Amino acid sequence: MEFIEYTIGELALELKTGKTPPTSNPEYFDGDIQWLSPADLKGQKVVENSERSISQLAIDDKKSFLFKSGTILISTIGEHIGKLCLVKQPVASNQQLTGVLVNNKIIIAELLYYWLRLNRRILENKANRATIPMLNNKLLKRVKVVFPKNIKDQYKIVGRLNRIQELIDKRVENIQLLDGYIRSVFLEMFLERSSQSEYIRLSESHGVLSTTYGTAKKANEEGGGLPVLRMGNITYYGEILLDDIKWVKLTEQEQGKLKLKNRDVLFNRTNSPELVGKIAVWNKGNGYTYAGYLIKLELDESIINPYYLASFFNSVFGKIVLKNKARLSGNLANISATTLLKQLFYLPLIKEQNQFEKIYLNIEKQKEKCWLQLDKLRTLFQSNLQDAFGLETEIDEDEVFESLLQTFTKEDLKQENRLKHLIKWIDCKEPKFSKFESYDLACERLRELLEDGSIEQVLDKNEIKLKVVK
Repeated sequence: MEFIEYTIGELALELKTGKTPPTSNPEYFDGDIQWLSPADLKGQKVVENSERSISQLAIDDKKSFLFKSGTILISTIGEHIGKLCLVKQPVASNQQLTGVLVNNKIIIAELLYYWLRLNRRILENKANRATIPMLNNKLLKRVKVVFPKNIKDQYKIVGRLNRIQELIDKRVENIQLLDGYIRSVFLEMFLERSSQSEYIRLSESHGVLSTTYGTAKKANEEGGGLPVLRMGNITYYGEILLDDIKWVKLTEQEQGKLKLKNRDVLFNRTNSPELVGKIAVWNKGNGYTYAGYLIKLELDESIINPYYLASFFNSVFGKIVLKNKARLSGNLANISATTLLKQLFYLPLIKEQNQFEKIYLNIEKQKEKCWLQLDKLRTLFQSNLQDAFGLETEIDEDEVFESLLQTFTKEDLKQENRLKHLIKWIDCKEPKFSKFESYDLACERLRELLEDGSIEQVLDKNEIKLKVVK
């Protein structure tokens, strides 16, 4: 297999960064157009549903734009650098994602997507070393990509990896459905039956015992000290992911103050304007601390249940309240502990809050099973990813025949043993094709080959069978 090298700049037909419409105009938001941010990139290849959306008006007023199908969206800021997805239907994004539309005569988009998945560290190392690392378009264009020259070899690699990726996508979809369910339960139990007159300031509830800012010490990757949670470890709707963990050394006195214990609440006080205000309940045991972009809240649980508090501020209402109070400084937004405590808050009976926790934790158990399966699939995927781009890679064509079929012409199918593959896949007792579209395409190819005499029908033991004409 012959490999070649290009920079992303040489491969790109288009390379541009997304836009955020002015938040001062609510008509630009909550429309029918998917508007992606790094929070939407959870490991699936194609993102079908974003957590936020924009309206057609935002596009018409040129406050945002749509990326074309086939574009690869890459997260280029902070701890999310290198997360990515592939665009199948036109979507918009915020300014934290950059889109690369490649020349598919040189490299197919899916192959570059997988190459970037394998080489995320290269993207991270190319970023500048500001307080919040950024990979600007100039730096991104310089990234060198090494890949097979032959397009058919590229499709073989993609075909093999797609099999595992489809399983990953299904697990991510299951997790998203469970997230959506718990949000709907919270809405039905509390927000739909509460009135504005019942809301009080969070400080007036007297349920927050203390607020403590995280450590300002620089984290390292070598280990030693305590593992430290950063803003990227909390998802948009309050999941805590222990990915890309770094370490920080604290004194004994600092550990006493900053060590996390179960049921502490973590609040993301500084982030981009779209992501600031993420909040989650810590439930991973002892031995962790947290960085300065986070605030730890300790609660009086006779007044406020931590899972209720996190779910309230992760609800649509809670997120709007926090974003409206965020203070902007350059590309970042900040919400202090004082500002958080001033926010309006609905406080139901603690009995009802505790009832919600039981439902929440039951759903979390189901999600945990999905996460375990997802972790195993990701490990398997990474192993296959390493092998797929090896210089001596050999891939069984039969293994990826479905993916290759869409690229084969009638003449391509006549080479090597491909006609036998086609007949075997059509005639097999158990359907080999995973999609009806693939089966229909195979039948169309078969009809063409029967018409030109490359394949013939023969009678064998009172059964009509297909045979390759020699």
